Amino acid sequence: MSAKRISAWTPRRSSIGIATALCVFAAPSLPSALTAQETAPEPGTPRAFMLPEGEVFTLANGVRVTMVPYGTTPKVNVSLIVRTGNVDERPDEVWLADLTGDLMQEGTTTRSATDLATAAAAMGGSLNVGVGLDQTTIGGAVLSEFGADLVELIADVARNPALPASELERLKGDRVRQVSITLQQARPIALAEFRRRMYPEHPYGRLFPTTEMIQSFTLDHVRAFWEENYGAERARIYVSGRFDPRAVRAAIEDHFADWASGAPAAELAPSARTGREIFFID
Repeated sequence: MSAKRISAWTPRRSSIGIATALCVFAAPSLPSALTAQETAPEPGTPRAFMLPEGEVFTLANGVRVTMVPYGTTPKVNVSLIVRTGNVDERPDEVWLADLTGDLMQEGTTTRSATDLATAAAAMGGSLNVGVGLDQTTIGGAVLSEFGADLVELIADVARNPALPASELERLKGDRVRQVSITLQQARPIALAEFRRRMYPEHPYGRLFPTTEMIQSFTLDHVRAFWEENYGAERARIYVSGRFDPRAVRAAIEDHFADWASGAPAAELAPSARTGREIFFID
């Protein structure tokens, strides 16, 4: 067996290299004013902050409400938070909660999607539905005088979604494209594998669906998810900003007091794995 020759390589000296070295070593030292470390300024006296006193109450059906007047800007924020999300999905229903949220924005039994957007815009704001791991938020911010009207709009979306079949395939296609693009990136792929191994028997461990799974969802799946997971028992309402407390409270009682309680939120505490492991993903 022949051995490979390994030869040493010695860089040639050049006048350019020597000149550069001389320039470096001959450079004058920086002025002490530039090298001295500046002393940090003393912190100022913190301003006194008094948390505004809010109003907290619970409707007979279980809806808990917190109202906090705050600030000087003539805007009010209203959020309905429902304890449901990806945590309530079965193994073959990953992102069904997200698709349900998408369809809830497509109109109610009395308003189209355009009507919803127009109504919110006329109040000086917008209305959004956001689905997370274990809670879904329906809400927005509008001008102060429209606080009660926003409460009514939120109640309509949460309680009376049309879930139109005409929009199902389009929204499923949007979700298919989203997951396809996301899984072309290294970080989401690594995160999905991490979560799968950290929570192997829990919804927290199921981060992304397959294309086939999304395509299998029907309107019956969406409606069943909404009926099983949306109700007063899981609902919390938060109001903050500048608003008329009496008018907003009256609107909450008018539009949420008769909401069916529904099933309580499932207590699915994750049991995470412990230990040290290294996994390589190609």
